[in-house]
Amino acid sequence: MTDLPPHDPDAYARHEAELRKLRKINRVLMDRVERDMDAQGGDAYSLFRTAITLEARVSERTTELTKLTHQLMHEISERRQVEKALLAAKAEAEQANLGKTRFLAAAMHDLCQPLNAARLFLGALADEVASDRHRDLLGRIDSALDTVDELLGTLLDISKLDSGVWPVTLGNVASGPILARLAEEYRPQAHAAGLDLRVVACGAIVHTDQHLFERILRNLISNAIRYTAEGRVLIGCRRQGTRLAVQVWDTGVGIPSQMQRQIFEEFQRLGNAPRREGKGLGLGLAIVDRIARLLDLGIEVKSQVGRGSCFSVMVPIGTAANGPDWAPPDRRIEPPGLDGKTIVVIDNDEIAIDGMRAVLNGWGCRLVGAASSQDAEERLAADALVPDLVVADYHLDHGTYGTDVITALRSRYGNDLPALVVSGDRSTQLRGSLKASGYAFLAKPVSPARLRAMMSYLVSPPTDE
Repeated sequence: MTDLPPHDPDAYARHEAELRKLRKINRVLMDRVERDMDAQGGDAYSLFRTAITLEARVSERTTELTKLTHQLMHEISERRQVEKALLAAKAEAEQANLGKTRFLAAAMHDLCQPLNAARLFLGALADEVASDRHRDLLGRIDSALDTVDELLGTLLDISKLDSGVWPVTLGNVASGPILARLAEEYRPQAHAAGLDLRVVACGAIVHTDQHLFERILRNLISNAIRYTAEGRVLIGCRRQGTRLAVQVWDTGVGIPSQMQRQIFEEFQRLGNAPRREGKGLGLGLAIVDRIARLLDLGIEVKSQVGRGSCFSVMVPIGTAANGPDWAPPDRRIEPPGLDGKTIVVIDNDEIAIDGMRAVLNGWGCRLVGAASSQDAEERLAADALVPDLVVADYHLDHGTYGTDVITALRSRYGNDLPALVVSGDRSTQLRGSLKASGYAFLAKPVSPARLRAMMSYLVSPPTDE
């Protein structure tokens, strides 16, 4: 009998069948011996001879059964060892993935500090430069910082998706408002590229994670604009059984058939983007693929070179939308400026505070930089100042958080003191926690334009009329 590899899933079934066969043979032999004994009429010699023959046959079959049993036990033992080794290897791989994610998150935080300072210094320098040529150079530097920021954030997202630590919140989501909102967001970019971006209205409800679903669509729309020189980008939906196909069509360069699987791998880019600035990092579709697998969504690609492409996201159809229907954002009057406002900046990095000082001084603000609430209170008291806004880094020294400092300052200057939290941690958990606690949030590195808009809003929020 040949040994079977311990990982053969049919090994047990075959051995069990062989055991049953041997037992059946033994029963047949016993029946035959009993019949022979009855036929011989109980002759002593014949009975003795039959007994000897029976003993030999039983011994032979017993030996075979014993051998087979030992073989089964050996294979069971080997299988258990293999399963134990596989479980250990899986646990080790999961720990390695979690370790990689933690390392990237820590590295992201550390890298964001100098990047954030560089972005702020660049914004301050832009306010001082008058030459168009120099402004163009500053714009290119700012664009390069944007690319680094996007790369770091995307690598961290991929690591989280690979390690399975990305939180998923499934619910029933109205697809129409999401598509309309994304169209509003990307239409200026499409128009700047000379493209027509359209959305076909859709009233279907899907069952998925809204944040991750939007992330997929953002990447697909961005790619469609990037690889389309002229024509249009069309977003729409089609029902296909129990699923909704949310589709992004474009009239772009198209994808060769041999590349239609490869484009979902990391750092894979088509070399024929129509605009130099259109080339991305080659990670957008890798994110799409991972999120789709995490949410059990299907991704289909149809494309013809020179005619365009269609990416379809297959999403389960839901039953009812959660929350209010989406409405276009209010067009509010820009709030007053920041001139003369006292801004407390809490950070454990002096370079980050210097960067904020360079920017805020240009906006006419008075900056009070500190690493703790006590330090901030002492400096405010020394100059007899009352803060108009607190901007605090989330992670400070000695296990202290920016929210702790904000709480301490509010206890001194009033609970209505506006506050903004900034951090290199871009996790949805942190964003959700801060939002639930009523804190405004910006991810590092912070662009001066976004920082100014958010600070202006917090200092002089629009009032409902």
